[in-house]
Parts: sequence; C-alpha cells; structure tokens
Amino acid sequence: MKRGAWSVKEWGKHLLRYYDGRFINDQFFTMFVHNTIQRHVNNSEGHFFFNSDRFIGKNPPSIETLKRRLANGDIKFIQMLQYFAREIKGSDNYWRSRTEDLQHWIQHHIARGRGPPTFFITLSCAEFWWPDLMRLLAQLERKAKREVQASAIESGNSQAIQKSSKRYALYVNDFFMKRAKCFLKTVLKDALGIEHYWARVEFAPGRGQIHLHLLAIGRGRAYLDEFYKAQTMDDKAMVVETYAKQHLNMTANVNINDEDPNAHPPPTSPLTRKFCQCTDEVEDLRLLTQDCMCHHCNKFCLQTNKLNNPRTCRVGYGTETKFGYRDTPGMNRISRSEIIKDEKGFWQFRMKRMNSKRVVQHSRTLLQAWRANCDVKLLLYFSNPHLPDIGEIEEVIQYVVAYTGKRHHTNQEEKSAIQNIISRSVSALTWILFINYEHQYSRYFSTKLLYTARTLETWEASA
Repeated sequence: MKRGAWSVKEWGKHLLRYYDGRFINDQFFTMFVHNTIQRHVNNSEGHFFFNSDRFIGKNPPSIETLKRRLANGDIKFIQMLQYFAREIKGSDNYWRSRTEDLQHWIQHHIARGRGPPTFFITLSCAEFWWPDLMRLLAQLERKAKREVQASAIESGNSQAIQKSSKRYALYVNDFFMKRAKCFLKTVLKDALGIEHYWARVEFAPGRGQIHLHLLAIGRGRAYLDEFYKAQTMDDKAMVVETYAKQHLNMTANVNINDEDPNAHPPPTSPLTRKFCQCTDEVEDLRLLTQDCMCHHCNKFCLQTNKLNNPRTCRVGYGTETKFGYRDTPGMNRISRSEIIKDEKGFWQFRMKRMNSKRVVQHSRTLLQAWRANCDVKLLLYFSNPHLPDIGEIEEVIQYVVAYTGKRHHTNQEEKSAIQNIISRSVSALTWILFINYEHQYSRYFSTKLLYTARTLETWEASA
C-alpha cells in the first residue's frame, strides 16, 4: 500500500477491527489511536489557521501587539480562536455550537407548525444481557482463538460477558447504534407516533456503557393543543394522562418488589430473552419493570455536600436517613395523576402511583420492545402551541442541555480566559518561539493550548 493511500482515520479504523482483535485488546493502543487521529485533524486545521490571511496569516501579531489591541477593545483575534474551536471536540465553543444546533432544530419545527418538542427519551444499553450481542461477543472471542471465553459467554457466565464487553467496546457501541437506528425508524415512529427527533449519544459509567438522549416531536403536536385549552391543573393533568395511556401505553402503577434491586440475576432475567420468545407478556412486562425501571438511589442521583448531611435524590425519590445510607423512601403514592413543580422550578407530570414507590413511570410498549432501561419524560408548555413562548422554549432547552450537553464556559468566560492569558504574558519570547516552530507544535496548540487556559499557562511556563 502506498504511503498516504489511506487517511489516518481509516487506517485506525482498520486496525481496531483487525480480525483477531490484537489491536482493540491493547488498552494503550485504543487510547492513543483516537488521540492521534484527533491530533492529525487538528494539526491540518491548525496549519491552515496559521497560514491563511483570513485568520492569523504568515505574519502573526506579537504579544505586545495583541495587548495593545485588547486595550483598545479589539477582540478580533479572540473571536478567530473561538471560531476555529467550533469543530474541536470537547472545547467550550464546540459544546456551545451543539447547543445552538439544538435551538435551530427546535425553531425550524416550530416555524413549520409542528410545535415544540413533546418527549425527552433516554435509551440505555443492556450490554451484559442482549442475546444478539452475546452471540456477537462469542463469535469475536472464537476468532481470537479464545474458545473457553466464548463457551463461557454462551453459558451465561456474567464475568466472561463483562470482560468481553469491555474488551470489544467498539463492537458493543456499533451494535447499540444499529439497534437504536432500527428502533427509531420502526417502533418509535410507528407505534408511538413520533415524527421528528434529535438525538445525542453519551457514555457514562453506571448507566450502561452507552446511552442515547432523544428529544422528540409527536405527530400533530401530540397533547399540546388540548393541554393549552384545559382550564385547571387537574384538567391539564387529565389531558396528558389520556395521551400517555392511549398513545404511549405509560404507567407508574406496577406491583413489584421494592426492596430487592437484583431480584432476577442471570440467566433468569427477562433481558436475556427476546420479546418473540415470551410466553406470558404480562409477567414479562412486570419482570422487565423490576429489572430496568426500578430506581434505587446511588452516588449519581444523591446530591453530595461538604457537611455529610443526609443527601436528597435529585430525581425526587426522597432523602436518606443518614449520610451514606442511601435508604431514600421513594416516590410518594398518589391516587391520581398530577402536575407539580420540582425543586429546580420545572413542571413535571406524575402518573397515578398506588403500588411501588420505586417504579419509574415508563412506556410499556417502549420497554418491551427495547428491553433495557428507557426513560420517557413528557415536556409541558403552558403557552399557545401555535405561538409558543420563547422563554418557555428556552427553559426546556436548558433542561435538556443539562443531560445532552456537557458543562462548558460561556462565550464571555472563554473570551476573558484567553484575554487574561495574553495580558499576563511578560514577553513575546514564547509567542515567537511558537510561531517559528508552528509545524512542530500546532497539533499541541490546537488540542490543548488554544482552549484550556490552565494548560496554556503550564506550557508557557515550561517553555
């Protein structure tokens, strides 16, 4: 193969999918290959940034010149840096750009008369359970000539399954994405009446290796028109409840074992079976609820504090009796559906709950089809859906971004950080050295120095 015939990205993908798994099994290789690919991309873009007259150009300003410009209120240089960072994953401007994309998506559908988003759905991955994925992992282990490991997976050995899922994380993620795309085109659109959606993938420990956050718009503005016409809160709750039951098959009133979060260990868990293999759909649904939709508080939902006071669950399941006990009482039982305002000031729809205090209200259709944790939240608007209130839409965006985006500095905070770095530089020596050796350091500049003030200060001090 000729040098340069494949891009670094394609070559890295080829190595990670090598037939016997020798590269993907090397943790150092998988860590460095993605870093190297990103550096090559940033290096290429950084080269253009330094040579194009549209940006810095071949005669870049010195530190002293930049200081004078900033003193006179000229922040053009900072704006160029921020614009350049839009496509550098993980930078502040990257996440701000993704938030803007979401805002534009919502505004587009409102302008088309489809209304604002009505559902916020999260699809998690059951990477230790899905039978099709287990078959794939066993095949990969056999190709790598690990027959004992493959046989252990097929027999349902949990340790072998977890080990292979971590070893072949790339294939687990591919499987999840293919399953999710098929699911969105069929069950989500046809069975639940969802016409348009915006989604983002997230990786987080404790909630499955990968999960998908989805903002969706229901067919015909879903329940929004009737919700707006209803006069009282009780009437509005009834409108949402009717839609939730008829179109989404939702419930929060399930009789399950509240005390045992591991009531169905492998291989008896319903997650090890496909829906077509179920002989009793009612019992299958109850067991799925027990396994997937039963909330037991942990470090991800309990708000920490410095005084070691009892912690409160951030999703509404109460406060523990003593710090570290995690014995929250659960959701209060209610005899009819209601609309309440949570501690953060957001309106929430709560369905009738007379049995379990741990069940998360969910769509039974979604749960039985997806067969893993799948949260559904109905978004509420009190303004006319034909002329929605911009402030209300903005509140929903901020609520969703808290889940779908990452925390980042504001535009002004980032400008101030870059300006402070330039202002604290006592000489132009570092800047001149950096320009002279642009080819050597541009990848480091574009990935680290450009948008992380702390790293930039460290590099300048060492230089």
